[in-house]
Amino acid sequence: MVSLDLTDVQAAESRERPDADHASSASAIHQALFFDWDGDDLELLRLMMTRKGVDLETAAQVFFNGTPERFNMIAKADLPVAAQARCNLLDSIHRRIVCGFYLPDPERGLGLARASMQDWINRQDMDGAAGRSGRWVFDREVLDLQMTGPGRAIIRPRSEDLVAAPPLWERLTRIVRRDKHAMQPSDLPD
Repeated sequence: MVSLDLTDVQAAESRERPDADHASSASAIHQALFFDWDGDDLELLRLMMTRKGVDLETAAQVFFNGTPERFNMIAKADLPVAAQARCNLLDSIHRRIVCGFYLPDPERGLGLARASMQDWINRQDMDGAAGRSGRWVFDREVLDLQMTGPGRAIIRPRSEDLVAAPPLWERLTRIVRRDKHAMQPSDLPD
């Protein structure tokens, strides 16, 4: 069991040297892999998983370390009180995986978590064939793209046309002024 507290993560975030920041940030992120879901504070894991730099492989491994299969077929309203915080965190990690918040390492993709993810998707397909659906559903096509896709730029540079165009507020002001001048007093409602 790795014992972590909030001050460890905050101290790692507040260092001023760039190299130390990168190294401490990477180690703090990978500490999430050794998190004790039953004994450590889930809020600390929540903070670790919302940090920039957590990759898809790490996120998937942390998700599966939380043993989601224990709660996958239990309705949210039927969860035991002791499991609600855990399931809320699993919900959060799942949503971020599905929406693409965690980016894959272009060289590794899902890496070591690929087998667990494949097994999960196979079981969800069997459940679907039996007419059941679990709480956490992954889209096979999206994950296949993320697992095998090449690295790509996340933020595209703005095109020259957009850079040269006047700001939105200027364009809207022109439209309002044009419409105001075009409107005749007889057009106003009584």
